[in-house]
Amino acid sequence: MRAAALLVPEAAGSFTENGNRIGEVTLSGTLGLVLAGGLFFGLFGAVVWVVVSPWIPGGWRTRAVLAMPVAISLTGVSLIQARNPDFQILRHDATAVVLLLALVALAGLTIAGFDRWLDRRLPAATASAPADAIYLVLTLAGGGLIMPIVLVGYLGEERPLGLALVSVGVATLIQWSFRYQGRPSPPTWLVVAGRGSLFAAVVLGVLALAPDVASALGVA
Repeated sequence: MRAAALLVPEAAGSFTENGNRIGEVTLSGTLGLVLAGGLFFGLFGAVVWVVVSPWIPGGWRTRAVLAMPVAISLTGVSLIQARNPDFQILRHDATAVVLLLALVALAGLTIAGFDRWLDRRLPAATASAPADAIYLVLTLAGGGLIMPIVLVGYLGEERPLGLALVSVGVATLIQWSFRYQGRPSPPTWLVVAGRGSLFAAVVLGVLALAPDVASALGVA
């Protein structure tokens, strides 16, 4: 809110679509943003990352960099929406739009780095019965509670993108089954399928996001 007021002084004092006053930073508003928006979008982004991360190529630095455009293309559509009146209130300010997309990119970079940090410290699946049990609970929680919300969000408004992500998810599940059987390297056909589906999802995400960005900038 403070950044929006600094970027577009004329918008200071106006209310956004979710009822926040531009330029006003409050404890209740901050807690609401962290607990509601942060928790929801954090879980949303984490599920998407689990689905797509096996198919992002390169070492950890390359993967972290690639995670930024992947995050923008796959989740930007949930943040930049043409029907949102807030962009009119902000006078279609380009810097505000870029700032929002930069936050999505930063989230992708952060998740990629945190994932590597965890991967180097947590035991591998099949390493011990307690670890397997914990991973199973987390998988069921993510797949049973969060994944349906993610699928409804994508398949409801962005069906082509959603279907492409489903294809990526199927490839990831197959890869998990191979790893659990002691085959850490997926076969070539699965790598081609997983990365091809991810590439299609990224392209479809960009195509879906472009009109919304154009509308937010006031050029469409």
